[in-house]
Amino acid sequence: MTWLEWMGVGGISVPVPFLAYRTRRRTKSTVEMCLKALLQARTEREQRATMVAMAAALPQGGAAARFEEGQPAWLFYKHAEPGHRVIVTREAA
Repeated sequence: MTWLEWMGVGGISVPVPFLAYRTRRRTKSTVEMCLKALLQARTEREQRATMVAMAAALPQGGAAARFEEGQPAWLFYKHAEPGHRVIVTREAA
């Protein structure tokens, strides 16, 4: 018997599983990267929508703080005078 007979018909049986394995690994990493980016974008969109809703719900002259990991992260302040926008500042923790 020759080594070609041991490997299969013309050596086809070894490269096919190898190519399938490589394809699966590359596809897996690409899918993970896309899912991570999608989840991060969705989280940021939800946080932005929450911040806009909170700023709109503040009474005139009201203030609110948002905490991240137990530290003040954002400060919202709404002026008592009409026509002023809500002030949003990022606090240094």
